[in-house]
Amino acid sequence: MTDTPATASQPTKRQMLASTLEVALEGDWERSLEVNDTFLERFPRDAEALNRKGHALLELGRLQESWDAYSESLNVDPANMIARRNLQRLEMLGNADATIPQGSDVVPSPRAGVFIEEIGKTWVDELARPADEAILAVVSPGEQLTVEIQGTTVVVLSRTGERLGELEERIGRRLIDLVNAGNRYEFYALGMSGHSLRFILREVFREQSHQGVTGLPRQNRAISELMREREILSRREEADFTFGDEDDDLADDGEEADDEPVADDDDEDEPDAIDEDAASYVDKAIADDPEDDM
Repeated sequence: MTDTPATASQPTKRQMLASTLEVALEGDWERSLEVNDTFLERFPRDAEALNRKGHALLELGRLQESWDAYSESLNVDPANMIARRNLQRLEMLGNADATIPQGSDVVPSPRAGVFIEEIGKTWVDELARPADEAILAVVSPGEQLTVEIQGTTVVVLSRTGERLGELEERIGRRLIDLVNAGNRYEFYALGMSGHSLRFILREVFREQSHQGVTGLPRQNRAISELMREREILSRREEADFTFGDEDDDLADDGEEADDEPVADDDDEDEPDAIDEDAASYVDKAIADDPEDDM
């Protein structure tokens, strides 16, 4: 099935995409669902639109419908890491019978560029001593987190005050020293990774006396470990994910599923890339598309 070309009375694909991103940035998930459904009427095999639909449905607490949207996205693009991560998250929510908290207050989306790594100013890692997966799975990628310094420990909390975990001791001590010196930092969730939660710590203010001094340390080990977790997830096929009461012991043909996952040759993650799962809903930049004005 081919995409329906625009006519004189129809907006272009670029214009429609701009509308979907604008609504997502506002956190209006009912409207986001509506505009993405309209987008999919013309471009039904657009994996990113299916991801946006799945995200809106997840935020609205409609988990089965969100599962269906992400599954369709993964069928369209088997290498799509956003769909894979969110199917993993929905799997955890379904297994734990957990729900996404619904509130009247709109949670503001992070500004564009928050998730870009910078040497000395950002730190990407997983939480140490994490909470149960059912608690972590409720945290949305891109959600701003808060921290409490408890003695020599930095505890990370969700926006509702739920304890999510701690910073690893070495980086925690360094952060405490920098905060006591007057620097300020923001924390954002990046998504699940194995049995923990990935986050990015970003410097937002540096005390004048620290100008020219490296703040956060360089990192190699943490990034490598995160990439290994993501590679494990990338090897799972759509049929390997389960949700609710679905039976994950049988393949589609009724026979036992092969225990050996099949790797995607094209699915690679670059350590220095922006985290796509979190950034996909806050990035206002729209690339030129040769099909836009067709």
